[in-house]
Amino acid sequence: MGLRERAAGISKGFDASKDDINGYEGLPDGEYRVFVSNVQHSDYDQLSIKATVVEGENDGRIEFLNLGLDEVTSSGKKIPDFVIDRNIKTIMKLGLVLGIAITDDAWDDMNLLVEEFKPAVGKQFIMHLENRENKKNPAYPYKQYEFEKYVEDPNESNGIEISDDDVPF
Repeated sequence: MGLRERAAGISKGFDASKDDINGYEGLPDGEYRVFVSNVQHSDYDQLSIKATVVEGENDGRIEFLNLGLDEVTSSGKKIPDFVIDRNIKTIMKLGLVLGIAITDDAWDDMNLLVEEFKPAVGKQFIMHLENRENKKNPAYPYKQYEFEKYVEDPNESNGIEISDDDVPF
């Protein structure tokens, strides 16, 4: 695609007179096969998982899963219990679908939790994403996730072809 086509595509969803040039347009609602491309401890003391889409029209796009367990914000405001509970459930589900055994000690130590998730880099999973309106900050919708294990289809070609001539007997 040339620059002319790229600019034409961007201009369809961008109004230079009022839109923020730094706005991030996340993935639309849908089901995505993704792989974990990075796991790190974020600057905000969160488990940060970078998931990259591996097929379809959003191939190569990234979803950042930032999961914090703090009970108060940086300004001292209490974070609602349902938010912390949802993040714990999300971490547990990701651990399950990625084959990560989360130790009890990791729940008390974000550095340890991040280290336990690092072996997930390169693993694939299915991510279901639903965006909901954020009335206070519409540029950043609320995201609801569900995850499931990715099971490779044994009938899917892996690029290796074997003919009768290749079999020794």
